[in-house]
Parts: sequence; C-alpha cells; structure tokens
Amino acid sequence: MPKTLQEKIADADERGGKYLADANEAAERGEHEKAEKLYEKGQYWLDRVNKLLGNR
Repeated sequence: MPKTLQEKIADADERGGKYLADANEAAERGEHEKAEKLYEKGQYWLDRVNKLLGNR
C-alpha cells in the first residue's frame, strides 16, 4: 500500500535527522570526509521534506 503524504514527510524527516546526527558524530571523531558525505545525505532528505510540504 502506498504511503500517505504525512508518512512520506515523517520518513524523510527521520532519515534526514539520522544522517545529520551521524555526520555530527563523524565530525567530532575527525572523520571529515565521511561527515561531509553524511551531511549531503541529510540535506537531501531535509530538502525532500520541504518539497513534500510544498516549500519548494
């Protein structure tokens, strides 16, 4: 069954937050290349939230 709009938004928001948290942890450990990739993934999902909300 397809996800509702609210489910898609919640999923994207959760994924974005998780990637950003992982990126912060990687940055604190000095793993800057890994952190940058994780920040990009997090930003992708947060951009998706904005798109789903009609903000873009």
